[in-house]
Amino acid sequence: MYTIETVSWTAKAGIEQRQMVNAVAQMVSDLEKVPGFRYQSLSLKETTEINTEESGAPSQWLQLYYWDSVEAAHNSNALMAPTASLTHLISLIEPNTVAIDVFPPQQQSSKLTLSS
Repeated sequence: MYTIETVSWTAKAGIEQRQMVNAVAQMVSDLEKVPGFRYQSLSLKETTEINTEESGAPSQWLQLYYWDSVEAAHNSNALMAPTASLTHLISLIEPNTVAIDVFPPQQQSSKLTLSS
């Protein structure tokens, strides 16, 4: 079973969805070098607005990281801090909106199958 780390944030005004997706995609190559990293996914909060980019509503993001252990999740912060990819991602985010939590596994229905 994997430890899950959640990171949520709101994008700065004017940041487009593709900018955020591209920034996270660039960060994955650095994440893959971090011991204990298994997988990540990025999600955008669903909205009732037809087009949030045109409405000017801030976009709310959630990234899930899957780690081998709680320790690997915590150690990743220091290893990722000096990377240009994380610095770029942070430049797109409202700093006071970031929330990070780590959830150790307690139960699992079946093995997680990861596909590309």
